[in-house]
Amino acid sequence: MNRITFFTKPDCTLCHAALYVVKRVQSQISFELSCIDISAPGQQAWLAQYKHDIPVVHLNGEEIFRHRVDERRLKELLRNTV
Repeated sequence: MNRITFFTKPDCTLCHAALYVVKRVQSQISFELSCIDISAPGQQAWLAQYKHDIPVVHLNGEEIFRHRVDERRLKELLRNTV
């Protein structure tokens, strides 16, 4: 099963909009979703990497989006990844 990792932090307006798109796609195409708060304890490496670039979305460990999520592209990537 595909795995989406969504990197976020509190009070991120872009994150709320992007996560909405990800969850809408998830209602149509099954995948595992985990969200990582880059400001949480133990997430210093992700904070250093993505501090000014969230949201960031990984598909199976590879970055596929920054800042915004293209719903059509996400569906295409999920359908073409086995």
